Amino acid sequence: MRRITVPRPARLVLVAAAVFALGACGSDSPPADVGAQVTITDTTFAPADIGIIAGAAVQWTNTSATERHNILPVVEGSFEKHDALIKPGEKVTITFARVGDYAYYCAIHGSPTAGQRGVVHVTAIG
Repeated sequence: MRRITVPRPARLVLVAAAVFALGACGSDSPPADVGAQVTITDTTFAPADIGIIAGAAVQWTNTSATERHNILPVVEGSFEKHDALIKPGEKVTITFARVGDYAYYCAIHGSPTAGQRGVVHVTAIG
């Protein structure tokens, strides 16, 4: 049996190509525990009113061309806030463990009472 030797630079190119190909095969679907998806536009969350089961997550996707956003609870500490700016194209996933209604807003384009805001309704498992 004859052994084929590939020069080191060529091996690196082959490995990089394989990694890129595997990444391209991945799907754009949400993780299995995501119970709802919300699209962030320039000034709205769509849908603004969603429901999930306790223990599930909500995934927000920023579809704005240039706008950045954040996700803050109206009642401080009611869920894990995401105060870092979400850039266009980025996704943020937050899990809601407890039953309840969780109002949220973007501090850049809204407030607790007006503008870019929404509610996550969390119910008990079936």
